[in-house]
Amino acid sequence: MGLNYKVIGNRIQNRRKAKGITQAKMAEALDVSVGFISQVERGVCKVSLDSLAAMAEYLDCPPSALLDDSNRYQGAYSQTDFNTMYELLSPTDQRLFYYMLEVYAKNRELL
Repeated sequence: MGLNYKVIGNRIQNRRKAKGITQAKMAEALDVSVGFISQVERGVCKVSLDSLAAMAEYLDCPPSALLDDSNRYQGAYSQTDFNTMYELLSPTDQRLFYYMLEVYAKNRELL
């Protein structure tokens, strides 16, 4: 099974938004079009290794953070996606999320 470019694009978009960067600003910094950034984030086009590496560097993450488990994605959240989202939270929000997850885990049979 090949890479799931929608997963990779979603990860790029999540990191970009978490850093408060617009598609236009990212496109300018990488010397590509806004349309290209949009297509990559939507998983419409296949991104080259060079472009992926440049995006990862710009977003201050290793390329593996964008690629890990992208070929095994089946519509469920992977551990990598979960960890990425969690790491983007502030320490206060991480604690809040942990407590919410803990309450859910203890009470899920009531739902």
